[in-house]
Amino acid sequence: MQSKKALLVLGGTWHKFEPFAQACAEMLPGLSIETTYDLRKLCELGARHDLVIMYTCLSATREDGSPAAVLCGDEHAAPLAEWVSRGGALLMVHSATVACQSSPVLRKLAGGVFVGHPPAFTFTVYPMAHAHPITSGVGAFSVQDEFYVQEVEDDIAVHMIALDRGVAHPMVWTRHEQRGRVANIAMGHDERVWALPPYRQLMKQAAEWVMSARG
Repeated sequence: MQSKKALLVLGGTWHKFEPFAQACAEMLPGLSIETTYDLRKLCELGARHDLVIMYTCLSATREDGSPAAVLCGDEHAAPLAEWVSRGGALLMVHSATVACQSSPVLRKLAGGVFVGHPPAFTFTVYPMAHAHPITSGVGAFSVQDEFYVQEVEDDIAVHMIALDRGVAHPMVWTRHEQRGRVANIAMGHDERVWALPPYRQLMKQAAEWVMSARG
């Protein structure tokens, strides 16, 4: 990933955004990362960016129940979707799909939307039998994390799943948006997950795969 440039979009509630930015820089060596909390940056993407990473929790309310000041709307998501369709690369991480609740365009682009999660517990994520560059060399591994339940679109390809109360849920998936690529990794609430070698390998390979459409 030498000389590649990424825009890391942060913001919202309930999550450690600056520590994730630091962990992201460690997980993606050689990638020049610009961080922002300004969604208007999604309207300014061009050839200078090879990758957009979203690690946000842009829900309608704050932790105290008051209305949120910032939500992701279609006015932000539509330019992002257009950029991806021209060959751009989008990596949605953990709570990023919460932002899809306020943007149908982002929900379609990402391939799913956050519904809810039980209290954090330890669970195992399992790779699917089919081979894919994102999960190459990544076997089943356990995380102490928030188990994200999400509604997904019909056109995603699922690469890892996890079980909750006897039901399998997609944890890692990809989709194509015309000439561009999108990946979603549902795990990643805090340092207990970011430090795991299989997770770090998964993040690195996901970034490489979505960017490979650009050559």
